[in-house]
Formats: sequence, C-alpha cells, structure tokens
Amino acid sequence: MATKEEQQQLIDTLKFTPRTYKISMWGYGGEKVMGTVDPKCWDYCMENQVDLSDIAWNYDACEEMGLDEDMLPFTPGSWYECDSMTHVNGVSRDAGHIQIEDENGNSVFEKQLEDCDGAQDSPEWCCDDETYIGQRKKGEVVFVGSSNEKGTFFEGDIELRAPFDITKLELHYEEVDGEEIVNSVYYDGDEIDNNGGSTDGKSSDMIMVRLTDDAGNFERYEPEEKDWGHPEYGTSPSDWEKSQTFKFKKQRPTIPGYYSCNYGFGSTYGSLYWDGKNFGEWEYGKFHVKSDDGIVSWSGYNWDTSSWVNQPPEPVDVVCDNKKCGWVGKGQDRRTDDDYNDHCPECDGTEFSWIDYDPDSKEGRANRAKYCKPWDPEVSMDRIVKSMTDEETAQ
Repeated sequence: MATKEEQQQLIDTLKFTPRTYKISMWGYGGEKVMGTVDPKCWDYCMENQVDLSDIAWNYDACEEMGLDEDMLPFTPGSWYECDSMTHVNGVSRDAGHIQIEDENGNSVFEKQLEDCDGAQDSPEWCCDDETYIGQRKKGEVVFVGSSNEKGTFFEGDIELRAPFDITKLELHYEEVDGEEIVNSVYYDGDEIDNNGGSTDGKSSDMIMVRLTDDAGNFERYEPEEKDWGHPEYGTSPSDWEKSQTFKFKKQRPTIPGYYSCNYGFGSTYGSLYWDGKNFGEWEYGKFHVKSDDGIVSWSGYNWDTSSWVNQPPEPVDVVCDNKKCGWVGKGQDRRTDDDYNDHCPECDGTEFSWIDYDPDSKEGRANRAKYCKPWDPEVSMDRIVKSMTDEETAQ
C-alpha cells in the first residue's frame, strides 16, 4: 500500500500541467585542457625560447618565427587540441551563479554555486573526473592551457510533468589541476541540453611542466625572452628635445632609428623604425615595411642621439605665477613642505605654470628660443662623469 505522502505526490503529479523551466549558470570560468607532450618539445622550445602564449593564438607563428611545427607542444593557434588528458568548458564552481526560472520568468531558485555545497534544498554535486599533473611519471611533459572567460556558460530548458524538485537536480563537474569546472546538468537522471550562452575572454594561461620524480613534483617551463636582434628602441623625447613634426611627403628622415609617426592614412599614432629607405615595424627578427602611401608625418629628437654626449642641457620647466616675483627654474628646485605643497624659492608662493616647449606651437618655439641652451661639451662631460660615479657607487 502506498503511504499517504506517496498518494498525495501522485495526485499532485496528475493535476500538474506540463511546463518548462529555464536553468542558467554564469560567472567566471572558461575552457581548460591538459595533455602530454613529447619531451623533445621541451628542449626544442627552451633552446628557441618559445613563448607559449605567442604560439597559442598566432596561427602563423611558425612562418613568422622560423619554428618547426612538429617540435611544438601544439599546432600554433590550436592550443585547445593538446587535450589527451582532459578537455572541459564551463563555469568555475567557486566563482559561478545558478538560477532557475519558471514558465512565467519568476525565479524559483538562485544561489552562488559555492553556497550549494551541502545546503538543504540544493542541487546534488557529481564529480565526473579528476585530472592532475601529478598523475604522470618522471620525465613526462604536460601542457595545461586555459582561456579565462566571464559570462553565461549554460542555458537549458527543463521539461517537467511533475512539480519542480531541486533535489533532483545534479550539477556535474570535472576537477582539472585543482580547479572545479561545472560543465553539465542533469534533472531526474536525464542530461539537460546546453543551448549555449555568451562569454567574453578575459585572459589566458599557457603552462608546460616536466615531472622531476614519480611523486608529482615538477619544474615549470620558463624560457628567457628571446633576443630577436631588433634595433633598441630607447626612451621617448621630452617636449624640449622633440623635433618639429615633418610631413612625410615633403621630407624624410636621414638617420636610421625609431620615430614618432602618424600612419595608417592618419588613423594611427605610434613608433615606426626608419631603415634609411622605409618606415616599418620589427617582429620576430623581421622588418615589415609600411606603405609610403599611408605615412602622414613623423618627428624625432632635435639632437644627434648617436651619443648621449650630444644631449643639450635640460632647460627650466616652471615659472612662478606671482608676477612680482617671476621666478623661473626647475620643478625640483622648489621647496616642499610637510603637507607636500611646493613653494617658490624666491617668494614662497605656491602657484606655478609649466613651460610649454611644444615644437609645433608658436608659444613652444618662443620658449625654446628663450630658455633652451645649445649643446655644451663641458656640461655633457660633467654629466657623463657624474653618471659613471653614480653607477660605481651603486655597485
């Protein structure tokens, strides 16, 4: 004989009108893979100082960097295929949110996933798989790749012919290298189809390790940054040492080096390298020429940077706003009180104006003529001697 409670459940079920509930899970998570790699790849990548993040997203990495694709842990641009150990995509158990809505859009259950652990009237948890680096043996090489994302990872419909019961809901997850990723949902034993969601990539982690023993200890792949032999960029010029802006069609640089440019037919401002004939960019040891048609203007230094000896002395940069005082000097020469207020060394005033040295403005050119001094060999030599003395003292 059925109990009264079972009889009531049967009556409720018979009276129940079939309806559809919606389940959603969102928060932080992403795609995570783990796979074994031929140990030869470790030595090859270390020898060639391969940056795993560079090849993870660049399909043309082999051609651009001169690399042997067969000696890499994965095909460039396809890091997610290195998944012989595991491959999972979903929301993080400790950084996700779950919501269930009825047919009218009313929320019948909503919680942080981590708050569902062991709580009464909450979904059941089910671990489908556990994958760890330490499962491998000494000498083996393992790749762990992650695309970290934010957004909605699961949206599905629950077709019900009986009243909704939260205890019949199962959240399945896989544990990958210590991170629990919720990737599927079951209700009353049936898997719910994931209709998809929408996520935005936030970051990525590409890691390779080599097991040093059979106890799970490993060394991390950390190659030095490869020197591709690009010309050194150096610092950007201060306003007082910038050249005027030249129209590229009328005048071209005469000395190879980096220059501030307006290119892309005026859409881009940045640094380009002049090799004596063309402007371009260095990448992985190759010089990529920019079309002359897209170069609008360029500027550089107003002194010969082949040696720092040639640098003119730095001019004054502030003027006291007290017209009766009119002190002009360098900001570092002002007196600073206990409240971090700067004071004029002449009148003790606290209001100042910065001196404009923009080479493309009338005011800037006038200030250059008034305050900037030409190169002085004695001043330059004193600066070099002081710099050498400071370095020796630091050592």
